[in-house]
Amino acid sequence: MSNNNEYKKLRKVWYKKLAKSGFEDIESDDSNLKVWSSKFTHEKTVTSYKAKEEYYYMANSFLNSYSFETSLEKTIWTYHAEAISIRNIVKLLKKVKIKTNRQTVFLILKNLKNEMKKMYMPTYWENNEQF
Repeated sequence: MSNNNEYKKLRKVWYKKLAKSGFEDIESDDSNLKVWSSKFTHEKTVTSYKAKEEYYYMANSFLNSYSFETSLEKTIWTYHAEAISIRNIVKLLKKVKIKTNRQTVFLILKNLKNEMKKMYMPTYWENNEQF
């Protein structure tokens, strides 16, 4: 119990120092926000949505212009360009009796994403060739 009392005393000292410095804690003692604001969430959501929209537009363009090595690659990319998750791509392929797993789909997508970046973002690729 001594440690708990020491903690409370030390906490009280530091909270006083923080208050004197002008610090305002955004959380209450029960770790909940004192005041909830959606401004940051809204800005982040708009930016995130725009980035996703641009990515999937590029993914669809890649689908129509890239020469895929196999029909499986093209099928996987088609699903990916429609924002279908790797897990669900595997399920869809298994329904049509194509044996695969998440690791295989992941690696195919990783390679194709790199090809897409080379095609549409050459300066990005030059600066990040290790990926």
